[in-house]
Amino acid sequence: MSSIEYKLCVKASPDGKSLGDCPFTQRANLAFKVKKVPVTYTLIELSKKPQWFLALTPGGSVPVLQYGDTVNGDSYEIVQYLDATYPEPSLKPPGNEEAEKATGDIFNKFSAWAKHFKDPNAQEAKDAFVAEMKKVDDFVSKSGPLLCGSPWSVADCALVPRLYHMQTVADHFMGYKIDQFNNVKRYMDYSFATEEFKQTDYPREWILTGWAKYFK
Repeated sequence: MSSIEYKLCVKASPDGKSLGDCPFTQRANLAFKVKKVPVTYTLIELSKKPQWFLALTPGGSVPVLQYGDTVNGDSYEIVQYLDATYPEPSLKPPGNEEAEKATGDIFNKFSAWAKHFKDPNAQEAKDAFVAEMKKVDDFVSKSGPLLCGSPWSVADCALVPRLYHMQTVADHFMGYKIDQFNNVKRYMDYSFATEEFKQTDYPREWILTGWAKYFK
């Protein structure tokens, strides 16, 4: 389908042999799978980043997409590029912009709570997260099975990996069940069972390893 050779630098798994637990990399990966565009991976151990990688992207974050003389280190921009370059199937079906706005802040709210879970004022952060979850649940109740009906969207590529992390971390470390929100649970059950998700998946244990430092 594509004559362009794409190389994606991604977080390596704990054993250094496969895709690691990065929701931003998974966002880009989901777009590649939806578009059925071939891509090869370069696994980066983030604890000991090679100099050539730091020269490529001084910030040292993943994912980083290389093609020709172009280097792109922003997962959202990578998704936008893929959608513009390979228009079918579109990742911007009707309703995508509204879906991005409705779901775009949930991970920030969750991170603010999780990273300060043991702080005395954590309840305020939790309340803000729960309020945001209710908004997302209400939005999801009006759609299905994904955010804009059946097709994958830019919004789905961002939200699905984030919910995977949120569900895993909240359940294990925080004693909080995200799937108490019935519409979000339905959305997760469907999206996590898709081939696109399975092809970009990684074990929950790796997610827990990555987040454990915030709960010591």
